[in-house]
Amino acid sequence: MKSVLLFLAMAIPAFSAPNTLTPEEKKENFKLLFDGKTLKGWRTFKEKEPKAQWKVEDEAITLTGGGGGDLVTDDEYGDFELRCEWKIAEKGNSGIMWHSTEDHGAPYETGPEYQILDSFDKADHKYPHEIKKGNIAGGFYDIYPAKVEWSKPVGEWNETKIIIKGTKVTLYLNGNVTADVDTKSDEFKAALDKSKFKTWEFFNKAKKGHIVFQDHGDKVAFRSIRIKKL
Repeated sequence: MKSVLLFLAMAIPAFSAPNTLTPEEKKENFKLLFDGKTLKGWRTFKEKEPKAQWKVEDEAITLTGGGGGDLVTDDEYGDFELRCEWKIAEKGNSGIMWHSTEDHGAPYETGPEYQILDSFDKADHKYPHEIKKGNIAGGFYDIYPAKVEWSKPVGEWNETKIIIKGTKVTLYLNGNVTADVDTKSDEFKAALDKSKFKTWEFFNKAKKGHIVFQDHGDKVAFRSIRIKKL
């Protein structure tokens, strides 16, 4: 019996509590961007502090209502791997941007976006146009669509991974690769030309910038936010 229990203990991965690093992540030099208690290290875009709508609820960074503005990291990042969990309100919309600068009026003018959405088509959904275009959770917003089966239902935590290295972008949702592209490639340029960003002068040009949690007016929560510089 002891040998069986030992085998099971070795076979089952150790549970990692929210807002902590696994032993493997510690070895790989990941660091936490959120301590589970405070908004230290985060602020509203072009502000010195987070606005009141951004709070810590149930050990998660939570946008409790519109008007908080987009939440940005104090630090800027170039090449990195970002991991986090998120959940979105019913019929809600948000996103995670990277390489966003504060040189212009909004983070999305420079930073590409990983889409966050209640991806399931419902009566009176606030964003049916996004669902129709495939601009649902996990997608490279307005450039590469995602699939609804990759999303978890409202109320459940989704797992995201974003890897940026040079011009290479790899996005994951719940273990599924949702985009894997070199932004210098002809493939990406063709996809960009079909998007609303086609003529945006500063879009995806910065080599480093802030990581951004979007205020789209809907409640959204983030936790277990870990990053490793590459």
